[in-house]
Amino acid sequence: MNYFDTDTLLYHSEIHMVQFIKENQALHLSAIARGLGITRGAVSQMIMRLEKKGVVSKEPDPGNNRKVILRLTSKGEKAYLGHKRNHDSYNAVVSTLLENASQSEMDFLKEFLMKYEKALHKTSSE
Repeated sequence: MNYFDTDTLLYHSEIHMVQFIKENQALHLSAIARGLGITRGAVSQMIMRLEKKGVVSKEPDPGNNRKVILRLTSKGEKAYLGHKRNHDSYNAVVSTLLENASQSEMDFLKEFLMKYEKALHKTSSE
């Protein structure tokens, strides 16, 4: 949980929805659901929470008045930038830790992370 430079508490899943909306602009609910591999209902519930928090707004799609397009509000933009800054600082720490790593250490780390990711995907699909 974090505030990401706003006055609103945003959970891990919420800030990643904010990130997805920012990096994939002008999408409908169903396109977001497909992109994230979750149900349309789950997206809809999260968007309602984010809308109540003032982070996301819905706008009518000019090309299809039955659909809405999701956009970040100014608070959403601020949260996105705060989240990005957090990731950038974490990446800088990792880069510093790895700058003197040997090739065998890098190979081990790469293999470990690949196995870890594979195990996570297996666990989440069960």
